[in-house]
This record gives sequence, C-alpha cells and structure tokens, in this order.
Amino acid sequence: MGSGSLKREGRLDEDLAKIGLTLEEARKLQRKLASQVVEEDCFDKIENICGLDVSYYENTAIACGVVLNRRNLQVLEEKVIYEEVSFPYISTLLSFRETPPMLRVAKSLESSVDLYMVDSNGRLHPYLLGAASHFGILMDAPTIGVAKTLLCGQVLPKKGEEKYSLIMLEGRVVGAAVTTRTERKPVYVSVGHKISLETAINIVLETSKLRLPEPIRQAHKLSKSIKKELKNRDQS
Repeated sequence: MGSGSLKREGRLDEDLAKIGLTLEEARKLQRKLASQVVEEDCFDKIENICGLDVSYYENTAIACGVVLNRRNLQVLEEKVIYEEVSFPYISTLLSFRETPPMLRVAKSLESSVDLYMVDSNGRLHPYLLGAASHFGILMDAPTIGVAKTLLCGQVLPKKGEEKYSLIMLEGRVVGAAVTTRTERKPVYVSVGHKISLETAINIVLETSKLRLPEPIRQAHKLSKSIKKELKNRDQS
C-alpha cells in the first residue's frame, strides 16, 4: 500500500472515530452484509414500486419516497423525512450514511410496496454493497439500484440490438449500463436484493419515460424541490 493510500485510510479512521467506529469494523460489516445479498427473484408479483432518493442540505438528510403503480406509473403516495446526518461522507461507505433515512421514509409509507428502486448502486460497488443492497437487506425486500454515473467496473460491448451492456468487476457481472432512451446516456442498474439482474433491467426499461425510471425520477424531483424550498427559506 502506498503512502497516499495510508494517508487516506488514516483520514477515514479519523472520520469514523467521531461516531465510534473504525474503518476495519465498517469494512467487516460491509463484507458481512454483502454476503447476504440474494440475486434472484423472490416475489410473486410487482404492482407498486417505490423510488427512494436522499439529498443533503447543510447537515440535514432529505429522504424522499414516491410510490407508483407499475402498470400506469401514476403516483400513489409521496413521503419526505428529515434527519440530521450522523455518518461522515466516505464514498465507498455511502450506504452507511444513506440507508438510515431511507429506512425511515420507507417504513413511514402507508401504501403497500412490492419493490424499491434506490437512486444509488447495489452490487455495482467495489465492495459489492452499495446503498441499494444495504437498504434491501435491512428492509428484507426486493430492491434495484439505479445510478446516474459509473462507480466502478468495465462496461462490455453491447450485443446486437440489446438495450444494455453488462458490467464486469474482477471477473463477475455486477450490473448493466442500460440505455432507456436512444438519445440519452445510460443509467447503471444493479441488483439491490431479492431480484435478478435480468428482471431488474427489464423493470427499469419498462418504467422509463425519460432517462431515469419514473420511480427514481419522481423521488429525485421531489428531493430537489424540497432542497430548493429550504434554500429559499434560509435566504429570505
């Protein structure tokens, strides 16, 4: 390990020490949770889908959940919760920061939810545990990760007329770059929990009117709106 890596590890340990956790402990828990991810379909039917998005304003996490009907993509329910940020920003440990507020907003919903779409990665992660997988395991529910940028891995060439390209990381398939609209950039889809990658890709394609699938787009839209309101309130 080079001196740069040692310095980074030291800074991470300092940040984590503030909340009573060491980097070694965080990685150990991360590996334990990653080993629990189920990459096959564990459901009978998917009728309602909840999109989840977390944004930040100063030291507040804004977690938004929007439930849509899969068939007509109509919004059934919207919910927002605010929570003080308690975990430092560490890119490969982002799930520890975002999962708690997502769990709170998911558990506060009145609508039934068959599948969660998280604006984050699932298996497409250096440690195979992005926020979508972390959330899915703790919620014990089918979950898909949908990210706007590629965090890691190699995108393979597209085959024929397929609308997706598989993504490899250290010899295993961890996700797919999915082109929901021909003229737009792909989104990066991965298994969160209790769903196969094939089904995750198909549901993302099915629920996309624009680049992002509607559950994610609606949750992101709500999150941006709330954040703008908070900024305007503080500036007035």
